[in-house]
Amino acid sequence: MSCLSPLADCLDHALSGVGPRAAVRMAVTAAVGAVLAEDLRVATDLPPRPEALRAGVAVLALDLMGASPQMPLPLAAAVRVLPGMMLPAGTDAVLPEDDLEVSGTLISALRAPAPGEGVRLAGQDARAGLVLAEAGAVVTPKLAALAGLAGLTEVAVRRPTVAVDLPDPALAALARLWAGAEGAEIVTEAADLVLRPTGSHAPRLALFPGETAWLGPEGGRLVLDLPLRFDGALAALLALGRPALRALAARGEPAEQVTLARKLTSTIGVTELALLVPTAEGWVAEPAATVTLAGVARARASVLVPPDAEGYPGGAVIAAQPLDLGGAWR
Repeated sequence: MSCLSPLADCLDHALSGVGPRAAVRMAVTAAVGAVLAEDLRVATDLPPRPEALRAGVAVLALDLMGASPQMPLPLAAAVRVLPGMMLPAGTDAVLPEDDLEVSGTLISALRAPAPGEGVRLAGQDARAGLVLAEAGAVVTPKLAALAGLAGLTEVAVRRPTVAVDLPDPALAALARLWAGAEGAEIVTEAADLVLRPTGSHAPRLALFPGETAWLGPEGGRLVLDLPLRFDGALAALLALGRPALRALAARGEPAEQVTLARKLTSTIGVTELALLVPTAEGWVAEPAATVTLAGVARARASVLVPPDAEGYPGGAVIAAQPLDLGGAWR
């Protein structure tokens, strides 16, 4: 194993000088999966003016002091409102239909509401300048929905491009799904990262599985050589492809802290991929460097055990990455 290049050395060489892609503005709905290039902020107070939370009549609460079923107070100019409508000037509460007495065209109040009752005050949902998400965060469906509710139609994002040049249809499909889940755009030319089959079957990288993988610059772009089996290809995508895309998108490496229920044993001198399965007792690791289709189906996370570690004892808290292509943990 002494002739194998450490994973860290391969990444350092490949990503030296690699900077984030230029930011582009996209429609919020089209930006799901991309990485924010700037903080996503609320532009104005929400709501900008007091608005009704319920259907009823907009009133000035102090004008109705003393109103009761025994002494209804007529409303000189009753303005009916529905949830979400702005309150008319000079009103500060919404009296619901149950507290109104209607006689022909005359509407009377049967009680006095408290100021602000039935009302969402200006800025109560969000204040102008509130950061919904910081630069480097992924635009999730939830975040896109919040941005839309805040009236934001466009966001500045970084979306690396990936070309998949793999002859095996199943492996190509895996690569495309993985790249899309990492926020990349699949293209056929002028890509930031090209995924292709390895041209050499000689082990050269201290990554198990995935020892025939390699990442390096070529012609002004990054090229990731993938092993021909899915286990080595998956290890290469997680160990080499993910750092490459995150460098291009200026995205951090968010991880989930998980507690191992049992000991995880690994080999000194190489980086090994271990799949993690959630159980009632905690997270259980599949055997390190062993990636099977059944194991991937069970797993919800993964960890790259560094070459200077023999593994982790039971009860250890480790930083793991989500494995599902959608980014879900469970």
